[in-house]
Amino acid sequence: MLDFKQEIAEYIAKVINLKQEEIKTYIEKPKDTKNGDYAFPCFRLSKELKKSPIEIANEIKEKIKINPDVIEKVEVAGRIFELL
Repeated sequence: MLDFKQEIAEYIAKVINLKQEEIKTYIEKPKDTKNGDYAFPCFRLSKELKKSPIEIANEIKEKIKINPDVIEKVEVAGRIFELL
């Protein structure tokens, strides 16, 4: 069975300078399923990366290379990076 959190963490780790294990702990399921299957709240990284959460989310969206067989699309929703 595919570990989606691990897959997402691998994709994000290629864009930002954090370990996959740390990224995986941040990934969560949105409360409203209309907002995707998984979310990566970027506000936790703001202080560490010295950027706004929106900048971080947009940077990830612009640079991430995903496998469309695994992740349908990515979106920025406020300070959260969502994966559908």
